[in-house]
Amino acid sequence: MGKKNDNQANMTPWQQANQHVGQDPVTKQKRHFLKAYQRHNLKKMSPLILLALLIIAVMGFFISPYSRVSSVRITGNEIVSIKQIKHYSPIKKGTPLISVWGKTEKMAAELKKRSQRMQSVEIKLLHFNQVTIKVAEYPTIGYLYGNGGYQPILKSGVIIKDKVLNPRAGFPILKKFHNAKRLRRTVQQYRRIDPPVRASIGTISYSPTKSNPDRVFLHMHDGNRVYASIDSFGDKMDYYPSINSKLKVKSIINLEVGAYSYPITKK
Repeated sequence: MGKKNDNQANMTPWQQANQHVGQDPVTKQKRHFLKAYQRHNLKKMSPLILLALLIIAVMGFFISPYSRVSSVRITGNEIVSIKQIKHYSPIKKGTPLISVWGKTEKMAAELKKRSQRMQSVEIKLLHFNQVTIKVAEYPTIGYLYGNGGYQPILKSGVIIKDKVLNPRAGFPILKKFHNAKRLRRTVQQYRRIDPPVRASIGTISYSPTKSNPDRVFLHMHDGNRVYASIDSFGDKMDYYPSINSKLKVKSIINLEVGAYSYPITKK
């Protein structure tokens, strides 16, 4: 008892009051009630707190550089320049990702329409915010000569309006075609020829006669000359290697009706 009284004597009035309060059962019950009430309120408000944190995180993301396209990489192009593709592309560096997500196929289709040379376009998102544009072009299969320039003819059958002064070697040149429908029919047939045979053709010229207004003249790289009709030369030219292998001298091969040949004479 003496020690207890000595301890109390050494306490301040504030410590002595708190000592009695802590020992009060009613006070303990109140404290327990307050803690339970706080936990209940916190649990009840947790969905709102989580929603607020989520909103803050989303807002922070859209403010950050990660919410925009960081780079655009273009592959597969040969004739169409990177500068042209970037100009036509709906996606550029800095484009918000929210306008790209789920729309890459539509954007690729839109980009493909901007150039007749592009056969296919594929757009992909890599490493979250990096864009790659993969392009496949229609190959050139020949040239149309006119007015001092050469218009590329694509594998799709399209004739590019823009002319070049120096055509690439190894591709036939179409000449003297002034009728659009006749030219289109000629290109359709020309596309049917096997590529190795196509590569052996130097020029295809429109060369009509009274008996055959659709006659074409093909000058071959090996020195032979071929006469044929527009509507059938695409299939008949597949026989050219077989016919040529039997020739002893440079010859004229006529494929207009049937197939026959005769040597080229000086006359």
